[in-house]
Amino acid sequence: MTVIKSSVFKVLETFPGNGDDIKRLFKENREFQSICEDYRQCVEALNHWNQSNQKEAPNRRQEYEQLLKELMDEIYLCLNESV
Repeated sequence: MTVIKSSVFKVLETFPGNGDDIKRLFKENREFQSICEDYRQCVEALNHWNQSNQKEAPNRRQEYEQLLKELMDEIYLCLNESV
């Protein structure tokens, strides 16, 4: 049985139609592994700020939403280049 790292699991949740390509890229490409880890951390941070009532929460949400979009674009690019 293969253990799926939590970083790639988050990406698989978001891009379920690309599971085979994501798993292959994650095994073969350290840069993609890093992007997946960044994506996981960004999702967790965004979840934190979405639940926060702190004064800076709206600004942090906006920052992490933008970062999440950029990471998703990077993932799409990696998937498209791997075909």
